Amino acid sequence: MRAAKKILLVDDVKFFLDMEKSFFARENIQITTSQSACKVLPLMRALRPDLVIMDLHMPEMDGAACCRQIKSDPELFTTPVILIIDDEDEDEKRFCRKAGCDDVISRPLNRHRLRQMAREFLQIAERATPRVKTRMLVHYGVEHEKTLHDYSVNISAGGLFLETPHPMPVDTPVTLEFFVPGAEETIRCKGRVTWLNAALSKTKADLPAGIGIAFEDIPAADSQRIREFIHAECAPHLGGDRTQRGDV
Repeated sequence: MRAAKKILLVDDVKFFLDMEKSFFARENIQITTSQSACKVLPLMRALRPDLVIMDLHMPEMDGAACCRQIKSDPELFTTPVILIIDDEDEDEKRFCRKAGCDDVISRPLNRHRLRQMAREFLQIAERATPRVKTRMLVHYGVEHEKTLHDYSVNISAGGLFLETPHPMPVDTPVTLEFFVPGAEETIRCKGRVTWLNAALSKTKADLPAGIGIAFEDIPAADSQRIREFIHAECAPHLGGDRTQRGDV
């Protein structure tokens, strides 16, 4: 039997957790719940979930802050995160997108919509690791000054690894502009340096000197273009191992 995929549900209200858990009762999915965003990173390192579904509004730490931590972690970076907001609040949607989440859904939750969204993200993990090798020219820089250009080594739905002789400190905010193969429009978004593969002291010896960058505040349409590219590269009929793990 195929191994169950893992979803981590996070909400401070137990009633909502129980309801969301019931949505997946008939699926071959292993569900773990947490009522605290502060416990999410340790849980993720222990369980390695394939998807996190998390409420935005929680005490101590909200879902957006937790999402930023996930997307800034070199080991957890590629895990998709769906944030749950109240009603169809456009300001909250923008706030969540800026935090780096992969999708947003509003209350009252629609069972079929949430399951559909979950299946989409779990399918990427099902078909292949969510990071593919690709060499793309990337224009980038600090603030709005895209003064540098180098080539990517790989890309995921959450970010990319850039081969560059111009290292930047971790947490440096950057602007990015690149063209995903097969797409018709250039992708423009913000990002943040999450780790450094220094030339003289490499964290990952199998990668060139460069930086791992997490996407931030990426438009939904651009995020979808990247996911479609990953789906195409991971399609079984293409053959061969075109993916790699743990590069961010």
